[in-house]
Amino acid sequence: MKTTNFILLFLIPIISQSQNFNLKGEFSGENTDQIVLFYTGINGKVVTDTLQVKNNKFQTSGKIKGIQRISVVGNMKTNRMEDPNLGHFFMEPGNIKVNLKENQFKDLIVIGSNSQNEFEKVQSKTKSIRLELDSIAKNRSQNSTNLLTSGNYKIQKIELNYAIKNPESSISPYFLHHYQRRIPLDSVKTIFNSFSDQNKNSIYGKIIYDLIDKKIPQVNDNAPDFKAKDIKGNEISLANYRGKYLLIDFWADWCKPCTAKFPEVKSLIEKYKAQDLKVLFVSFDKTEEEWRKSVEKRNIKNWDNTYIGLRNLSNKESISYKYDIQPIPAYILINKNGKIVGRYDGTSKTNKGFDDLKNKLQELMKR
Repeated sequence: MKTTNFILLFLIPIISQSQNFNLKGEFSGENTDQIVLFYTGINGKVVTDTLQVKNNKFQTSGKIKGIQRISVVGNMKTNRMEDPNLGHFFMEPGNIKVNLKENQFKDLIVIGSNSQNEFEKVQSKTKSIRLELDSIAKNRSQNSTNLLTSGNYKIQKIELNYAIKNPESSISPYFLHHYQRRIPLDSVKTIFNSFSDQNKNSIYGKIIYDLIDKKIPQVNDNAPDFKAKDIKGNEISLANYRGKYLLIDFWADWCKPCTAKFPEVKSLIEKYKAQDLKVLFVSFDKTEEEWRKSVEKRNIKNWDNTYIGLRNLSNKESISYKYDIQPIPAYILINKNGKIVGRYDGTSKTNKGFDDLKNKLQELMKR
């Protein structure tokens, strides 16, 4: 089996009293001899638990605090979230059983997890939308991006409404955590304050509280300074772009929506280069080697590129932390005076997308 260092962005550190779980699994398939679990341990670090598959069975035990949505990985064929041998489910203290099929990890069956059962009931309400989005993604057209954005917003509305109407539910903090960077901070505070004390103190409650407590740079704020190295090893900072318009494009090769936008990003650069538009591509790829290959493959080497990587997203000195970036694709637009004039897609708090970015650039260039 190919090993993987896949780390789910939704895993968050916790320090708290532990609770025991016992996991037993049944597996069907011929080309997988190991199953890997990723979850957060009591020391606040990600646990990588490699389980041997013997006689179509695997098992493990460990300690968690409350409920976590964990990752289960088989013989992954890609590094993408849609890989058929990557699945997720809610683990909770107690005895859990999981049934897995090779190349069908998305359809895993979990027994003994009440939170997983509840999550699946919510998913049933969004199933038709998700199937439609899968079809759109496979059969792309000029209108695909708008349709995908609209569909994802419908799912967001359903799941956030569930959290609002069910503040005692153990999965409500997960939903709010999942969308906390896509909605206004005041809305995050309102929903969070409605939660039970148990939910506020859950692992997802902690990360929500940290976000509320954190000063996030908004539109019209001064853009935070940063220091990084470009792909050639040169030092770069915000000062390099003073007197220029700067578009920061946060991306990764495994993020299809990110790379799908590259032709339009390149078009914007070409269109406005005479009006001092610069771009900085910031990579979330797993390794620096993969990033360098991706820059070549995606033909973006003629512009500024820097690397963060999944493991450094929470580093307080990283560009992603300073601008509070998750999820991707995400775009930050900064004017010539160093002020943020727009946050788009994954970093927007008001559902502004790529079309809004294009409109903003057009507006700025007319001045």
